[in-house]
Amino acid sequence: MSEEEEHIHTVRRAWDAYHPDYMQFHLKERPDFHEYYANGGVTLDDYVIETAGDVRGLRLLDVCCACDASQAFSWANLGAKVAACDLSPVAIEIAGQNAEKIGVDITLQVADAQTLTPIRDSAFDLVFATYLCWFEDIFLACRNWFRVLRPEGRLLVHSHHPVTYCLEEKQGILQVAHRYARTGPLYYNFTGTDLADRHGGWGKSMPCVEFHHTLADVLNAVIEAGFALERFQEVCADDESSARSQLPAWIVVLARKPRQ
Repeated sequence: MSEEEEHIHTVRRAWDAYHPDYMQFHLKERPDFHEYYANGGVTLDDYVIETAGDVRGLRLLDVCCACDASQAFSWANLGAKVAACDLSPVAIEIAGQNAEKIGVDITLQVADAQTLTPIRDSAFDLVFATYLCWFEDIFLACRNWFRVLRPEGRLLVHSHHPVTYCLEEKQGILQVAHRYARTGPLYYNFTGTDLADRHGGWGKSMPCVEFHHTLADVLNAVIEAGFALERFQEVCADDESSARSQLPAWIVVLARKPRQ
């Protein structure tokens, strides 16, 4: 097994273990989860919706949906014809159960977002990509997101800002957690997400790995894949009580596949 394959295996193993509990945390946070989306609920940020524009009738691929598939359900409720994938088979199984309870028609598939191997060329009008920290090779990912888009199709990226992702806050003071220009895998023990922390923690720990991409990496990967960059945004967090609110928390990238 190559190092890259081992990384994929490590991430999949951690998230396969976490997803059943992760879904329960979602249900604690929103007990009306299924009813909310069944009634047309949308949880995408307003600036993401504004950047995407009217998606009614568009074939949209969410490349990293997780078990809750909240983003996929939101896009479907905005009128898109949604397909969603995730590296974790457990995530896709639970997402399918959620889709059935909600009564929404989306296509779900196990796939590595970097390669999208099961997905044919020129199949989508819009690719929605989030949380780039899970993708080891952002250049490979962008090439395959380009591949599955039709000519004039668009890529919409919404992810943590690479600068603030290097920081951690302790008692209101921001500290550098790792060098911005650091390359290579970031190994750590996965103990759940912020959602779990808000509900008493996961109570488990598993080896995991993430990957840091500079802003230059992200934009160069988009451009080198062949996209025409249309819009770039830096978005600050809503929580003004946090020191992090003084810095951008998110990036949004909109790019288009040229007509061939």
